[in-house]
Amino acid sequence: MSDITLSIPCLPDLDLSANRRRSRVWQAQWRDTVKERLDAGLVLASARRALWDQGVESLTVIPLTPPITLAWTLYWPKGTRARDADGCADLLKAWQDAMVDLGWLKNDSPRYVRRVSYESVPSSAKGPSMGLRIESLQMARVS
Repeated sequence: MSDITLSIPCLPDLDLSANRRRSRVWQAQWRDTVKERLDAGLVLASARRALWDQGVESLTVIPLTPPITLAWTLYWPKGTRARDADGCADLLKAWQDAMVDLGWLKNDSPRYVRRVSYESVPSSAKGPSMGLRIESLQMARVS
């Protein structure tokens, strides 16, 4: 079993929430999602590089060996409403797709990503930022 922990110095675009009401403007949602996915790829690549610069050996498991679990922690600054778990899922979908774009995962289907968890920390001194713990699971073979 291998763990990778990434520190991400930002939060996702809050406009990606499923609660956003934009009647007949699906193109705006699509554009925002594409932009967030590209931005997420740059930030994740940078976070990975920071680990490499620190000599963290766990980077040898990227691309990750499936199945994996993803544990997201979102640190909300004071004055920003923390989101619930399903709100976090909407916000972080583009980030998980960026992991596929980077080649860390073949895709983000249940075959490759077994579990995703979200934790919101309201009024955090760490905010706005995120933490991501990626764990590769060793599956026991059934004879």
